[in-house]
Amino acid sequence: MWLKKMLCAIVAALCMLSVLAVAAVRAEYGPNEGTIRGAAFVDSNRNGKMDANEKGLGWVYFTISNGSYSHTYFSEWQTTDAVGNTYATGTFGPTPLAKGGWKVTFHTPEGYIPTTPTERVVYVPGAEGGHVAYVYMGFYPKAGVKTGGGSGVLPASGLTANHNVLYGALAVFALGAVISVSLGLSRRRA
Repeated sequence: MWLKKMLCAIVAALCMLSVLAVAAVRAEYGPNEGTIRGAAFVDSNRNGKMDANEKGLGWVYFTISNGSYSHTYFSEWQTTDAVGNTYATGTFGPTPLAKGGWKVTFHTPEGYIPTTPTERVVYVPGAEGGHVAYVYMGFYPKAGVKTGGGSGVLPASGLTANHNVLYGALAVFALGAVISVSLGLSRRRA
């Protein structure tokens, strides 16, 4: 009997930890933190602005740094849309960053020419959205380049770390639910 109570307590604790881990991934920004969001895009008219008809450019990597901290991310690649077309969103949004000036450096993909500055300082939190600063990076393809996405091998991104926490928390929650149901069924039989 005490073993069942102990298992129930462990399962309850694991479920609570999984809920807390999911909540941590979706946490609001604190008063001294924010993020940088934006997109890398194919600037077909070379005006340096992302117009409504211009598509995102996936797999463009960029580095953010502030003092001794530096991290590399990349613009997202959406594999398929609702009808099965492959395209890039080009959007990005690094994890919460400390308030202050951040140097953002975009690395031009092979076969493209930048139409906006490749390096700039962005202040977090940004005035545009409270805790969000925005950066858009335009690229124009050189002759003969398809505009489906960036090329080459990219450095590792920190974006998957948050997804792994979420998947792990969900797996622990599912395991806890299975164990709880099993214990409940064994209790009914006894």
